[in-house]
Amino acid sequence: MISEIGNHNPKADHLRHEASYCPDSLVSSVPEAGQLNRRRDTQTTSDSIIPEDSGSIQPLVSLAAAAACIMTSGEFMQTAPLLVHKSKRSLLYKALCFLLLIFQGGILDFYLIIFTDLYWCSWIATDLVVISGWGIFFMKNARSKRERACGFHQKSSIFGCNLGEFTYAYLAWLIYVIACTPKLVLILETSILDLIALKVPCGVTGFKIVMLLSAPLLFCLLNSITEDLNGAIRHHSQSCFMSTCLDLLDSFTLVEMTLRNEIPTVYLKYIVISVYFVAMAVPVIWLYELTASELCCRWLWARFSTGLLVNAPLLMVRCFLVYVYKSPASVFMFKNIFFLASKFLELLEQCVAVTGVRRLAGSSNPAQFSHCVSENDMCPHGYVNTLAVTQS
Repeated sequence: MISEIGNHNPKADHLRHEASYCPDSLVSSVPEAGQLNRRRDTQTTSDSIIPEDSGSIQPLVSLAAAAACIMTSGEFMQTAPLLVHKSKRSLLYKALCFLLLIFQGGILDFYLIIFTDLYWCSWIATDLVVISGWGIFFMKNARSKRERACGFHQKSSIFGCNLGEFTYAYLAWLIYVIACTPKLVLILETSILDLIALKVPCGVTGFKIVMLLSAPLLFCLLNSITEDLNGAIRHHSQSCFMSTCLDLLDSFTLVEMTLRNEIPTVYLKYIVISVYFVAMAVPVIWLYELTASELCCRWLWARFSTGLLVNAPLLMVRCFLVYVYKSPASVFMFKNIFFLASKFLELLEQCVAVTGVRRLAGSSNPAQFSHCVSENDMCPHGYVNTLAVTQS
């Protein structure tokens, strides 16, 4: 009789009918399936005559699968406000980027147009090219984000880089440096600076502030395109940004000495100005490294070479000022020595690590490694496996 009840239960047949036509309604039917399961357990304990192969009522879905489905839907509901928050944050930093570009370029154009006979449209056209270039960069970057969100994976761009968070960021900073460098050199190496000190409000102090706007501009650029606020790539970009800021501050202190005519020789003055613009161009290297498809030794050598081109000349200039011209010593001498030593040790450590990874991978696994994550692990299942291996 019990088996007949199990075979002809209209409620169970109705549930099976709904499950066959509406697979998405499994979660909603879990409580009823659990009640049927409990009825089956009660009947089995009371009579103890139901065989295993009989037509007894089986639960439609397991409790573990139901919990997984419920958790997945809950996680999806929680991600919507985060996406809105990230878009608002990105739009804020993008707007700050354009405001800083317009402000810095406009002030420098004002200095050049007022005190020179150059054709003023050329300088304004330069700023328009930079602003339009950054706009194209942001559109390209947003497009690559949408492609990754939809599951498209482009192996490499025309420049040999994977489309990641920092796609084309190095090109945006490169056109900015190319447009800003001649303006600053023209002001520093002509009599425009003296006229600024005499006829412009804030004088040389305002010009110094305008020069230092490159650091907040780089900060806004990084935060406008960062996706994962707690990711390893973001922490790496922030560490590179801090080292660049220290290099800019170090070289800017010597530029201030040239503005006060405290650098005794012309050759040291040219070295200081050249190093300042090299420090401004250094982010092009590590921004390209953040999008590089393969972390290899040549990129590590390129990063070390940029640090060497900045800290070694600055250390030499400071040693000349201290030991030859009897100027007071600066704490930045210790910074130059420490950065040279630490970058050299970091270069050796990372080259050994990359070589070891390639040796372990061997020729049978052609996967490329980008910042310690394989390309084969970029799919959703590979990302879960990577997390599992990391946590274990």
